[in-house]
Amino acid sequence: MKYIVERKPFVIMKTAMSLDGKIATKIGESKWITCSESRNNVHRLRDQVAGIMVGVNTVIMDNPELTCRIENGNNPVRIIVDSSLRIPIDSKVLGKQHIAKTIIATTPQADIRKKIEIEDKGVKVLITESLKGKVDLQELMSKLAMENIDSVFLEGGSTLNFSALEQSIVDKVQVYIAPKIIGGDKSKTPVSGSGVECLINAFQLHRVSYRTIGEDILIEGYIRR
Repeated sequence: MKYIVERKPFVIMKTAMSLDGKIATKIGESKWITCSESRNNVHRLRDQVAGIMVGVNTVIMDNPELTCRIENGNNPVRIIVDSSLRIPIDSKVLGKQHIAKTIIATTPQADIRKKIEIEDKGVKVLITESLKGKVDLQELMSKLAMENIDSVFLEGGSTLNFSALEQSIVDKVQVYIAPKIIGGDKSKTPVSGSGVECLINAFQLHRVSYRTIGEDILIEGYIRR
């Protein structure tokens, strides 16, 4: 409905964390916080959406393939938000375009030579206006709609998650909580960025539902505008 009316994709922000709100240990280990049933559910959702979006830091740190790993599943278009084209040229998401297409979203500050090198791999590069040095996500959503992408599964990282909330592109939030406690001042959380100063400005959910998946708890809700 959103895609038809607003010509922008419906965006689901997914996070997975421990009971104390951590997405990795203090040394960055994150595989696996949630149980296999939760991970399988994520892949079923990847099968249903048109695009999957992550920030370039996730690609640099984890080098994921961002594909659907269920039998006969559909691979969504891989969307990488990279305001200055820092993505390593040998990243998995830049290969095998016949299996899963990739779009890199960047800004005019990107190196034109790196842009050409990426495009030579068959990858599409979309340029948006720079918003405080970052990709303008609202403009990106309009450009993705023009690529016939009607839904996006946002899988982080934490900086991109906050930017997505701040720029009001998120429609639904999906949080997997594992019954584990990690601790650590330096252990990352699902949403970072500058954060809100007052609780009244917190991003509120409504139509919230809860259910268990394996050992985990899944909380889903829609952003209250």
